[in-house]
Amino acid sequence: MYTPSARPFPVALNPGDPVREAVLQAATARLDEEFGDQVRVAVEQLDRLGPWVFLQGTMRPAEAGRPYYAGTIYENRRADGVMSDVYVALLKKKSETGVDDDPRSWRVANCAIGPTDVAWLTWPDDYEIPQELFGF
Repeated sequence: MYTPSARPFPVALNPGDPVREAVLQAATARLDEEFGDQVRVAVEQLDRLGPWVFLQGTMRPAEAGRPYYAGTIYENRRADGVMSDVYVALLKKKSETGVDDDPRSWRVANCAIGPTDVAWLTWPDDYEIPQELFGF
């Protein structure tokens, strides 16, 4: 007898979705702190599973070329070749009563700026989240 899986599946937050915009604003606040308006994120994956959201993207400059890291702690990492253009963030909704499309309803549980490995590999176990949210 076939029994469907009881595990939920992630749902993509697509462009135009107000929740997507709120989550992106909350997720990229750390980049704004580090780089000002010099870096933005090209989203590759933005999925939600219950109160959790996983963002994976590529950091891009506000203008053409590579992201601008001069004057930041990332400048030496880039020069030494130990920094990628990847940005990942794991967000959690602060409370069940919070409004989904308000950036203040979301907090960054963890993030990695420019990792050269799969920094989020342990997050499913660390936060007790199904690994499907992360695409593995």
